[in-house]
Amino acid sequence: MLNESEKNMDQSGETKEVKPEEKDHSLPDTGQEGKDAGDFKSEAIEVVQSSEVLFAEQQAIVQSLKQELDESKNKIGELQHSIRRLAADFDNYKKWVAKERQIVERTATESLIKKLLDIYESLEKAAATDDESVSKEFKEGIKLIYKEFSRVLKSEGLEPIKAEGTPLDVCKHEVLMQMLNDEAPENTILQEIQKGYFLNSLVLRPAKVVVSQKSQKEETQETENTKNQEEVKGE
Repeated sequence: MLNESEKNMDQSGETKEVKPEEKDHSLPDTGQEGKDAGDFKSEAIEVVQSSEVLFAEQQAIVQSLKQELDESKNKIGELQHSIRRLAADFDNYKKWVAKERQIVERTATESLIKKLLDIYESLEKAAATDDESVSKEFKEGIKLIYKEFSRVLKSEGLEPIKAEGTPLDVCKHEVLMQMLNDEAPENTILQEIQKGYFLNSLVLRPAKVVVSQKSQKEETQETENTKNQEEVKGE
């Protein structure tokens, strides 16, 4: 049977205050709640530590990638420099080859034309001769050959050097003889013994010439005139 207080609780619907000694001790206190809290804290610490380790690893990877990128950029720069240097060397090589080819061609041309000069001058003399023993047709044939020969040599850059009546130029004239002549200035070319030629503005063969030389009397008179002029200037 219910006691009076239990009846009052049932009737009023209010909760009866339970005294400490009246607690239900059917389930023993095992400390599970504290253990769960401890496990949660431990797991939280492990997550934070794992995040820090992961961040550090990511930073190391990023740093390694940056270093590899810098090394790759340096290698690319070195390769580009090597390519530019090789391109410049190849361009210089092409220029050198072209220059060498020109030198070889010019040397070959000079050598060939030098050998042909004697034939050319012989044709020139034959074309200018008035030998009546030679038929007219033969003369016309020689003139045509000489004309064509001249055209070919001129197209290769052959030109005669002017000599007779011009001042001596040791670069293109070779003196074979001196002749006394008081009428012409000193070292004027009086006669051309052998023609000289330019090949593309370069001397292929110098002209062999005779130049004027003043007499001793004329030289003495010029020396006295020069002294007189200097004395007048000095006064």
